[in-house]
Parts: sequence; structure tokens; C-alpha cells
Amino acid sequence: MDKVDLEGYQFFASPSDRALLSEVLDRLAAIEERDREREKEIALLREKNRLKDEEIASLREEIALERAYDRQRIARLEEPAPPLREETARDHLNRLFAEMKRLSIRQTTTKDAARLLGVSKPLIDKLKPYLATDPRFLILRDPHHKQRHLIRLAGT
Repeated sequence: MDKVDLEGYQFFASPSDRALLSEVLDRLAAIEERDREREKEIALLREKNRLKDEEIASLREEIALERAYDRQRIARLEEPAPPLREETARDHLNRLFAEMKRLSIRQTTTKDAARLLGVSKPLIDKLKPYLATDPRFLILRDPHHKQRHLIRLAGT
């Protein structure tokens, strides 16, 4: 039997005990190495997870900002359009009357009236209250269409 010194402890061991001890120590070293590798992997995964959390937080902030902008845009869209100024409406009605007379048109749809004036259909819709109060025009429902209105020159 040989004398073996193991971390400050001395004891006597047979060759088979030494071989077994050497094998145990090798396995322990391998396990410790594997643990170090796993600790490195865990640290790497934690870092990746932290970066993903930061990215998610950043994306949430962007989405919150986009939502705020969307709310502002929707609020602006939901605001009623400013009313048409009376003088502007009067100018449009005078032009419409002159164009209808010039082209000998007795009545027209609101869509065609918009084309005659070179304006949008929504603007003609804003003109409807002024058309209704103007004695030169009559607004009638189209008998051939449920939703369409006709603009007719009065007295024709």
C-alpha cells in the first residue's frame, strides 16, 4: 500500500482504491467543468432575456405613442367640419345658378352640381342649407333613387 496525500489528508490506499479515487476525481472535475459551462450558458441566456425585455418595453412605448397619435387623428376626424362662410356659400350658389342658366340645365344632381362648380361632393352637401333658403333653387328627392337629391331651378 502506498501513502496518498489528498488535500492535506494522508491515508494509505491500494492501487485499486487509487484508481477508483482517480476516476471519482476525474468525474468530479468533469461535473465541475460542466457546471461552469452551464453557468456561462445561464448568464448568456439571462443577458439575452434582459435584452428581449428591453426590446419589448421599447416596442410597448412605441405602440403607446402610436395609439396616442391615432387618438389625436381620430379626434380631429370626428370634429365637425367648420361651417361654410355665408359669403363663400353665396359665391358658390351664384356660380351654380350662372352655370345652370348658361348650359340650360333645369335640374341636376348634387354630384353633377359639384362637377359644374369644380368642387367636392361634401362641399355641395354643406351648401344644401343655403340652397334650401335661396329662392332660385328647389331641392327635391329623386323619384328614381332613394338617397339622391336633385337641385332644380325655381320657376322651371
